[in-house]
Amino acid sequence: MRVVDAIRARPDMYVGDFPTGALLVARLVESLILLNVGPLKIERTGAWYSIYADRDWLVTESGALSLDAFQRSIPLPSGGRFYDRAEVILTALADAVVTSDATGVSWITGEPGKWPLPADFDLSLPQARGRIVAFHYSEPDLSWAHGVQA
Repeated sequence: MRVVDAIRARPDMYVGDFPTGALLVARLVESLILLNVGPLKIERTGAWYSIYADRDWLVTESGALSLDAFQRSIPLPSGGRFYDRAEVILTALADAVVTSDATGVSWITGEPGKWPLPADFDLSLPQARGRIVAFHYSEPDLSWAHGVQA
């Protein structure tokens, strides 16, 4: 079983019983703080969230871009025992995930036609450096969990 499928099967193990866009942002921000890539800037437009980091954390020491963190579990020891980076959680749970660097925008998952970026959603980088990861997350209907009748 791929890690993305495992996360989809048991999201509660990664973000709690009731995942939200805000929880996904918090999980990624925590990983980015531990990777020491700040300062960070977070924005939201509707169901789209974006996280900008001043340093591109997806570039390897050799200078190559690696999108592996979106497809597999990568340990982050500074987070503690059994702590993995959060990018793969976005791939598993968000409707769409995109990333932006100095070369442009890349779609990681989701369909641009189904989850179009809002017109006012800016994925350009300040001073043409760093990285932005943005994702669309449709909040599930949790009224049943709170005893609310539809």
